[in-house]
Amino acid sequence: MSALTAELGPKGVYAIADVVNKAEVDQAVAEISDRLGPPDILVNNAGIGAYGSVLEEAPEVFERLMQVNYLGTVHATLAVLPSMVARRRGQIVNVASIAGRLGAPFEAAYSASKFAVVGFSESLAAELAAFGIEVSLVNPGPVSTRFTETRGVPFQRSVPRPLAPDRIARAVVDAIERDRFEQTLPRWLRIGTVVRGLSPGLYRRGLLRSTSKESEALASRFPKST
Repeated sequence: MSALTAELGPKGVYAIADVVNKAEVDQAVAEISDRLGPPDILVNNAGIGAYGSVLEEAPEVFERLMQVNYLGTVHATLAVLPSMVARRRGQIVNVASIAGRLGAPFEAAYSASKFAVVGFSESLAAELAAFGIEVSLVNPGPVSTRFTETRGVPFQRSVPRPLAPDRIARAVVDAIERDRFEQTLPRWLRIGTVVRGLSPGLYRRGLLRSTSKESEALASRFPKST
């Protein structure tokens, strides 16, 4: 981080906070605002993942993901909103996930937290329109980072192929420059949301087929009682 701030010069400022802790987030935003002035743009990108069935996942995992992925987004948003509202300008970009539009089997805790981010963003966009404040959503599929390794299970599917991180960064910049409300990356993943909306039965059959091996393995770990 110090190398990056050195490269950016006097306008490169950072503050550290745990997004779960609202007081820390408020303090971090205040410190940066004191140095650079009130924020014009907020990008909510903090997030963690988890992979496991609902039957086998600890309740604490659901709580932790909701705290970081959803409440972390809420805390940062609330920290910058007063100054944006007062100045009648600003933009908030929330990095959600395709798993926030289409429930991902064996990622229920993660999907639920990202669905919350999507719902929050849609509501927020409507509420803030009269203040001249834009809200945007970026919904990536898998990305070539250590995200899935950190959750404990590396990404193993052949489709979709993980995207380079700079592809997501460009989408964030595009959302800001063009005031785009929502982007899904890669774009073809939007087909899933269309199919689910137009033909829920077809979508469900495809989903069950694509996860049949994982589901059968799960069922084998929970034998039927006699």
